[in-house]
Amino acid sequence: MDKHIRNWGSRAHRVRSTDMLTADEERYLVRAWQEHGDSRARDRLINAFAPMAASAAKRFKPGSGEADPDLVQQANIGLLKAADRFDPDRENRFATYAVWWVRAEVQAYKRANMSIVKPPNSPQMRRAAVQIAALDAETAANPRIDRAEADARLAASLGVDAKRVDELRAQVTRRDHSLNVPTFGDESEDRIALLVDPESLQDPAPLQRLETAVLRRKLVELLSALPDRERDIVVATQLHDPPATLESLSTRYGISRERVRQLRERGFEKLRKAMRQRDLTPKSFL
Repeated sequence: MDKHIRNWGSRAHRVRSTDMLTADEERYLVRAWQEHGDSRARDRLINAFAPMAASAAKRFKPGSGEADPDLVQQANIGLLKAADRFDPDRENRFATYAVWWVRAEVQAYKRANMSIVKPPNSPQMRRAAVQIAALDAETAANPRIDRAEADARLAASLGVDAKRVDELRAQVTRRDHSLNVPTFGDESEDRIALLVDPESLQDPAPLQRLETAVLRRKLVELLSALPDRERDIVVATQLHDPPATLESLSTRYGISRERVRQLRERGFEKLRKAMRQRDLTPKSFL
């Protein structure tokens, strides 16, 4: 598979506009791959979107005329994951869905290979980066959260003191700043990297990265308007990495898994309705 992934990357610059697919062609190729295991259909799909993946990878290496081959390979892995998971029965286009997986794979690779993450602390740093980003997203969405208390709980979960949490946040902030190029406005908002695309929600649904601070701020406002439990469940299942399971949330809140699922779906539906009322469609994010 690695050979095929590298070949996709090397052919990216040769793919021309004639290789672009219509929505019907995308759905046909996805079904052929998912339902019949047609690898030629998968390759056709991946080849068509290889330029998009290469372009996304290049953005993670600013100041360079060429994309890092390793990043391009990770981007293509993201395309593979998107091909496996895309729902052809929905109306959204494959690119809208795939771009999240591409950027997620590249960002995960970058985080795992940053020079500031040195053994033996690299597992702790990776876990801290995820938890700090999730905590910052939650506090941005809910100003009622006591930041000091939240930091204290985070420190306890990481087995460090509060001062070390501040040091880890400073490192994560510098690293995230380098990953999100170009940046848009307030850096705490810039770390809210994954936000809901209401028409590509699946179960569980990946979140599409938004490209403007204005749209991010609007979505944070919508999250803030949700009831506490619904907002917490949406954040836990969509902003945490790994995402919280229905079982873990069931235990946390003392309710059934089915009730957790209902609250998550209710929260999603409120977000979808609010976004439609504000004309925040997926086209706004492209």
